[in-house]
Amino acid sequence: MSRDAIQAVVDRFADELGRSVVVNDPEVRMLFASRHFGDEDPVRIRAMLNRDAGSEAIGYMLSSGIAQWTRPGRIPGSETLGLHARAGVPISWRGEILGMILVMDAVGTVTDTDLARIGEVANEIAPLMVGDRTPSDSARSEALVKDLLSPDVVVREPALAESKAVPGAVRVVTLALQHGKDPELTAIALRHALVAAHSRSRGGALHTVVGDKGHLVYQATAARDLDTVVAEARRMARDAGDVAGKDAIIEAGVGAPVDGLGDAWISARQAGLAATIARRLGDDPVVAWERAGVFGVLARVPRAELDITAVPEELRRLAETDRSGRLLDTLRAFLDHAGSGPKAADALFIHRTTLYYRLDRIRDAIGVDLDDGGVRLRLHLGLRVADLMRAEGNDPLRRG
Repeated sequence: MSRDAIQAVVDRFADELGRSVVVNDPEVRMLFASRHFGDEDPVRIRAMLNRDAGSEAIGYMLSSGIAQWTRPGRIPGSETLGLHARAGVPISWRGEILGMILVMDAVGTVTDTDLARIGEVANEIAPLMVGDRTPSDSARSEALVKDLLSPDVVVREPALAESKAVPGAVRVVTLALQHGKDPELTAIALRHALVAAHSRSRGGALHTVVGDKGHLVYQATAARDLDTVVAEARRMARDAGDVAGKDAIIEAGVGAPVDGLGDAWISARQAGLAATIARRLGDDPVVAWERAGVFGVLARVPRAELDITAVPEELRRLAETDRSGRLLDTLRAFLDHAGSGPKAADALFIHRTTLYYRLDRIRDAIGVDLDDGGVRLRLHLGLRVADLMRAEGNDPLRRG
């Protein structure tokens, strides 16, 4: 079997060098490892125990350019991460990078001759890694999940027939990543976060990466409460950010539960929309569809369409005359509480008489009938649109 053969090569080579050796895939996930030779570090120990070096360590190694190696290279150590220096060579087959072989080099004693020897071993391992791959690898699984989440029923139905659906509710979490770097790093960061979350899930889960978005499909999640899923989504966002680097912007959305894989695309659509309004509503990178309210509707409007013309003219006139901002705050509280004077007054910590006085001033200033439900809806929606625009740095209701 190819895997046994590869492990034998790794063990033999480690004994030859007297150093710890590891073979990783292109996404820096451990595939094969030798025994320790007293040169191990905390990152290697974690990888040996958990099959995962940790998102910060993976991000650090990727930042060294390891994913783009075409020849022997070196990774500097990091005291902060507890990572010793490493030297290694990419493993390639007919132009395709299959992974890399790395050896510990804590004190910088790996020579160019050693690197040449590592290259020979990489060439020995390459055909064995090709032979170990099968059509049923994760790429096929991801392609199947991608089709399951398609809004096109013609695409979904064959995937649903092929999949092994688990009875029960399904919920989708979507991660969106922006960093202005290469698409390969985007996929690596997203897949790392998804695989880690998948391994932590208490039940069945599926995942896929499509462009700059990753989707995790929780199966049989009827007993999984929303707060738990949101907390897990935050952790996924941190993991993806650690790998992609400090300039990455991660936004995540949590879809509502649906009845089975056949409707998973609905939860995925909701999660994707929710992700587009995350951070536009505050510092939290995660928004749950069930808590998005009217912003879930506004998320369907392209950002480019949310300009000053999307905000009712009456609100803009009120903002021009309301230098203190009290009238706008009063209108918002009144509309947020469905036109209830007592509730709005309590929310503003003012007497009801003061509230009604301010409402009269609003009516006089912009000539609106606040008893008209259609007027209330338009003004309330306009305030929400202004909130989204303000988060983009364009406040259409800047005071006075």
